[in-house]
Amino acid sequence: MINPILCPVRNGLNYTRAALPTFLAQDCGDVHVYFVDNASTDGTREFLNAQDTKIVHTTHQTPPLSVAKSWNFGLRWLFENGAEHVLVVNNDVELRPDMYRELLAADLLFATGVGVATRNQMAGAFTRADRPNPDFSCFLIRRDCWEQLGPFDEGCEGAYCEDSIYHVEAHRKGVALPCIGIPFVHHGSGTIKSATPEEAARISAQAYKNRAYFKSKYGCEVGSPEYEALFK
Repeated sequence: MINPILCPVRNGLNYTRAALPTFLAQDCGDVHVYFVDNASTDGTREFLNAQDTKIVHTTHQTPPLSVAKSWNFGLRWLFENGAEHVLVVNNDVELRPDMYRELLAADLLFATGVGVATRNQMAGAFTRADRPNPDFSCFLIRRDCWEQLGPFDEGCEGAYCEDSIYHVEAHRKGVALPCIGIPFVHHGSGTIKSATPEEAARISAQAYKNRAYFKSKYGCEVGSPEYEALFK
């Protein structure tokens, strides 16, 4: 069985160069990486097209898709073509070799790792310790979970809040989205850090709109006490 990894990307070539070898080094066997390139302009397109097309597959989207649309596009295609599970990752992460295997071994509908800042924090033996707060920078989703919960909310354009909405809706449907505590390096907000000033301003403005969209749906802001109360 192929173990697919789905990675949406828009620019941030330096992150993708560091991330891809760690994706391909997963020790669960037969890993294929599927990139959704969202109109990158910094050499990412050319870099991805130069990879071994037998194991690194890339689709180029113009105009660019949002995070939610990228996830939905990739997950829908992979599940419709026989995948039983998919590891979904940002391009600004680096994985330890046992990440995929450990997330599969947790035997859950959905499971995430937890982002850390350095490779030293990621190293060492892993002892599972579940917590209720998922980290959507690296998550494993099974076909059964996708069928129960459906797609991510495409009312979120760009990025931000699509993960929080999914978490709330999963909770309301009785589906847990736990973190099992296995660490991965996350270069936080890599996309905006590598963006031009104009692009960064656009990302920030859209994030503000997504936060307002979330508040219109649930009457609170992400991370507030009222948000936490949604899960009680």
